[in-house]
Amino acid sequence: MSTVATRPAEVAGAGATSQGSVAGGGREVPTDRATGAPGAVGPAAPYALPDAITASLVVLALGAPWAPGLVLPVSLLVAVLWGLRVVDTRRLALPPLVVVAAGIPLAQAAALPTAVDPVRSAVLTVASALGWACAAALATLTPRRRAAVLGSLVVSLLVVSAQATTDLGGLTSRAGGSVVDGRAQGPFAQPNELGAYVVLLLPVCVALAARPRSRAARALLGLAVVPVLAALALSLSRGAWMGAAAATAVLVLVLPRLVPAVAIALGGVSTVVLGLALLGTTGPAAVVLSRIGSLGDPSRSPDDHRPQIWELALDAAAHRPVTGVGAGGLETWATRTDSALTLETPLHAHNLVLTVLSETGAVGALVLVALALVLLHGLWRAATSTTSWLVAAPLAGLAGAAVHGLIDMPWRNPGLTATAWLLAGAAAHIHRPLRPRAERPTVTPRTTRAHDQAATTDRAPERAVDRTPEQVVDPTPVRRRRAWPLPTVLAVLASAALVAGLYYLPTQHEATAVVGLRSEAASEGQATTGPDELKLIAQQYSVALSDEAAVDELVDELGIPATSTAEATVDPETTTVRIAARSDDPQEASDLADRIARSAEARADEDPQVVATTLSTASPDHTRVTPPKPLLLACGLSAILVLAVGLWLLRRQR
Repeated sequence: MSTVATRPAEVAGAGATSQGSVAGGGREVPTDRATGAPGAVGPAAPYALPDAITASLVVLALGAPWAPGLVLPVSLLVAVLWGLRVVDTRRLALPPLVVVAAGIPLAQAAALPTAVDPVRSAVLTVASALGWACAAALATLTPRRRAAVLGSLVVSLLVVSAQATTDLGGLTSRAGGSVVDGRAQGPFAQPNELGAYVVLLLPVCVALAARPRSRAARALLGLAVVPVLAALALSLSRGAWMGAAAATAVLVLVLPRLVPAVAIALGGVSTVVLGLALLGTTGPAAVVLSRIGSLGDPSRSPDDHRPQIWELALDAAAHRPVTGVGAGGLETWATRTDSALTLETPLHAHNLVLTVLSETGAVGALVLVALALVLLHGLWRAATSTTSWLVAAPLAGLAGAAVHGLIDMPWRNPGLTATAWLLAGAAAHIHRPLRPRAERPTVTPRTTRAHDQAATTDRAPERAVDRTPEQVVDPTPVRRRRAWPLPTVLAVLASAALVAGLYYLPTQHEATAVVGLRSEAASEGQATTGPDELKLIAQQYSVALSDEAAVDELVDELGIPATSTAEATVDPETTTVRIAARSDDPQEASDLADRIARSAEARADEDPQVVATTLSTASPDHTRVTPPKPLLLACGLSAILVLAVGLWLLRRQR
């Protein structure tokens, strides 16, 4: 804003000055230098500040996943530019969400005196403060500029997803799908970070794809969502899957117009899962299905130490309940001699609440509760009001990230942290004035337009004018075509095809034998093999027994079909090896499992360290049928139902 005082001589000569807008007669005319419109009197704001902030945020959104080292410098630039704008305009009106979020860096700063790793805690605190500044800067921008930043985030998501799906390694699984190698991770350090990135931005991508009025543009943007869903699926992050489901539910709650598109997308995902199950039980399809099956028992992984990590976080919170051990201090806390995780220290508590409680204590927990209440209030406002996609989509992304945070917390990555702060700045506008959600209008039948004209003439005869006769509007309501027949017919045909396909689907039987390992030296009076070393030996046995070449050799020896497979896994925190064999016949599967168990005993006879004992033999009467046809039937019918409902809703809207 600027105020310019002119003298009559200047007005007569030039008519304007270099700043602001000028009126004759020496009057003071306040102008807004960003828009050129009259405004209140105030200090001059440079033209470039809002545009410079927007450009810096766009660079941050595009480069955060690829260059984590640039996140802090660019965030610092945004903070400086926003500070200059605040000083220049003398305005600091922040939404409640941004105000409450300021408690995050403040709680981390309060924990610095008790931090076990002060240097790292200080760096993370500064990063949080700069992230908050980026959120505050985005919250002060106009809707068009915020849309540019969110669009940049979507572009970054599409590039990351394309790179992640093209660089996918060979997928292999063990421990019933709880451990998978070769997962997609893109430019991130681990697959869970890729899943977290998709959870944050998937609602923004879906909402943006549903915006264009052109069907061609909408179809093109809808196809762009496919690689994003593929990256989410191939990350094989179970926590990200749950977070994406929660984000989708929140998105359709606050943007009901997206229900048909989301319903069709969910039906497509269910159809893909069903198709993978129908392809067979080997290859990448089997890995994905086994990962989905592990959702019911996620603790089967021998590499999963979440219970010990949670116990460690609670111990840290108990020792320093007020301010915690400092941001990022859990890893240093785990290096104590009395910790069970000294050799493999965790970066975080694999849980958002426990991480906040252990690192920032009760102070951080209070901030987290306040932030949750503000977000819940925002969700309620969005669900009961007409909300822009610029607010609803970031809000849904944050909600999905919160659900994901209950299972994992991979947000130590600077790119993920910066993305979360940007979404917080965009979602903060949920507490701006909103319009109540409009109800469905009622249509009153009209007779003729000529009749309306006559009625107007009767009320004001002096204003009546001659008009050309207008066409009569037929009062008979237009008969709309029924929307349900086509979806119903397609649903019936698809259900019949599903039942027929499952009837002829070949199945396999899975039989299980169990082998236990113990120390050989225990009966000889010598030094026994330590528990940790014995667990390592058990892992080596499971790898050797699962070797494809060794299994194929045993299959040829037994004379059973070559499609028979076997896998050996170790029960968590034990030396028990569980052998699962699959074949077309239950007796053949049992014979293969028992034969592998005997080979484990023979291998142990030549090993001076351990003794192998068969704890449980396989039984043909207690095999498990794979794939489970009732489960596939339920998934298929659910997919058909969702697709039919989505098609019905689309036809009904026309």
